[in-house]
Amino acid sequence: MVVLGSNMNFCAKLLSIACLSVAGASLAHAADFQLQPGQWEITEGMSLSANATPSQTRSICITANENLVSENWFIDLAKPNAGCASDLTSVNASQLQFSLNCPSRNGDIEGPVNVNVSASEFTISSDLALQLGGHPLPMHRELTARNVGQCR
Repeated sequence: MVVLGSNMNFCAKLLSIACLSVAGASLAHAADFQLQPGQWEITEGMSLSANATPSQTRSICITANENLVSENWFIDLAKPNAGCASDLTSVNASQLQFSLNCPSRNGDIEGPVNVNVSASEFTISSDLALQLGGHPLPMHRELTARNVGQCR
């Protein structure tokens, strides 16, 4: 009877590990977000410590063939440069969270990023820190986007 009990205990542990592995793998599973096709206005602002830079606005056209986007689409928008690595930590139908790590000769940039998404707008908010000689310099980036109608 002891052998059976220990085998059952072993099986329960193995099943728990398998369930945790599947739950962890679901974070890496690509999620699709459906955006309204049309012209999108994107405004981006940044502040380093207490100094804010002027906001910049640009437009993009999202066609009906391009309106289903993955979390990687938002991650790429959030990256300050192409050399950044990301680690997805949470994703659901209207939000995703990830961390960024951007190596640089002037000091690494790292921190959490939050994305809130609906069909007609999204916001990417990041509270990063620029590491200068071991001293973190706070950097906040905010990107807001909204559908403004038909593509021009």
